[in-house]
Amino acid sequence: MSKIPELDHLKVSLDHIKLATNNFADHNFLGTGGFGRVYIGQLPVPSSSGGEPAGTVKVAVKRLDEKLGQGEHQFLTEVVMLASYKHANLVTLIGFTDEGVEKIIVYKHEAHGSLDKHLENKDLTWLQRLRVCLGAARGLAYLHSGVGAGHRVLHCDIKSSNILLDENWEAKISDFGLAKIGPTNQPFTFLVTNACGTFGYVDPQYVKTGVLTKESDVYSFGVVLFEVLCGRLAFDGKYEDERRFLVGWVKHHEGSRTLDQIVFPSLREQMKPNSLKAFFRIALQCLNETKKYRPTMKSIVQELEIAIQLQTNIIGTTLWGSLAGGEPWSIRLESHLKLRKIFIDHQSFIYSIAFVIEDISNDSVHSFQQYGGAMGPSGYTISQCDPLVSYNIGHGKPCYCLAHNPNRLPLVPDKFIPFTRDISKMNLRHGVEDSFLKTKYFLTLISIACSNGYY
Repeated sequence: MSKIPELDHLKVSLDHIKLATNNFADHNFLGTGGFGRVYIGQLPVPSSSGGEPAGTVKVAVKRLDEKLGQGEHQFLTEVVMLASYKHANLVTLIGFTDEGVEKIIVYKHEAHGSLDKHLENKDLTWLQRLRVCLGAARGLAYLHSGVGAGHRVLHCDIKSSNILLDENWEAKISDFGLAKIGPTNQPFTFLVTNACGTFGYVDPQYVKTGVLTKESDVYSFGVVLFEVLCGRLAFDGKYEDERRFLVGWVKHHEGSRTLDQIVFPSLREQMKPNSLKAFFRIALQCLNETKKYRPTMKSIVQELEIAIQLQTNIIGTTLWGSLAGGEPWSIRLESHLKLRKIFIDHQSFIYSIAFVIEDISNDSVHSFQQYGGAMGPSGYTISQCDPLVSYNIGHGKPCYCLAHNPNRLPLVPDKFIPFTRDISKMNLRHGVEDSFLKTKYFLTLISIACSNGYY
């Protein structure tokens, strides 16, 4: 791409693409999108020595057809975006061709195709659908807040046909031709543009005002969430009533408090009620007509994680602490994190609390991290200690371990409460009764947080 020499290393020769797709043969044809026709192929992988190819990679080849409304600008935008930003939930760019009139983008092929093809798939379970939504949300959250300092990417065309699924049903956001880059160093990020997007998904406030914000992507993502839940597309022309447009159908049932009736029938028996409630809550927020009441993509990720945990009964633990004389803080423990110790720094009242957490995501490597703790009554900061050996962190500070789990067994609520008995054995310097009551109350808060599953 002579206009952007930094991308020349991604060029793929047109001859190689023709060879990979059997010269764009009909039996290699996958479908047509807003950019043009898409083909599947096997592209040779160059060897490091420059000799015979090292093998082939299965690719999806997107061939621009300007008669469909997109052109060189969208081609350049997509190549630059995918070359610049990498994430597990974005499609992988293999390369591109810009020879003569041909403008072609080459991606890694995703085995299960686009999400829209699976909305009515009765074999796609509720849990799988939740995980697809979570993956797509993570990809979009990265675009909104993870691409780098001072800017964000607004996708502008979020829809189920632009979410691809790999062999493990992991979601990958695709089609960046309409994407825009906006600033993040302002209270509100907005761009004034000619309205773009897809009918049925586009934010009505964006259509009305021409003002594009990250919340416009959030609205579109909310439509996708309901597509996944209802097993249908955003627009269905076979209906002549409120069912014709998915958002109108959702609003109709929200008003009559009959949202459970729109759930895809094959999913109803699989769903845990609290998981469905969590999903409804965040999906409806996305469709709020007032932009400022729509959630961020980071919030959507967190809520979808909760919906999955409620569906699987794998509930993360939330721990609270407070810096001495400072603001409270909290940390959520997911299923791969285990609480190993709790330390409290106190005299007649609690100054600070610290937790030692073990990461067991890798069976052969156990890493520990301390959260919380601060300047206590003795003027020291709680320090890291061996979480499986020591009951006291030393240095003569009145800090005590209230939960000790030397056998690395998961803690559960009925095993957690007896640990409070350790308090009665403490040799507290001041206000034994007062400290006992305050400490017991604090542990009660922790046990409530763990009531649905404790790790």
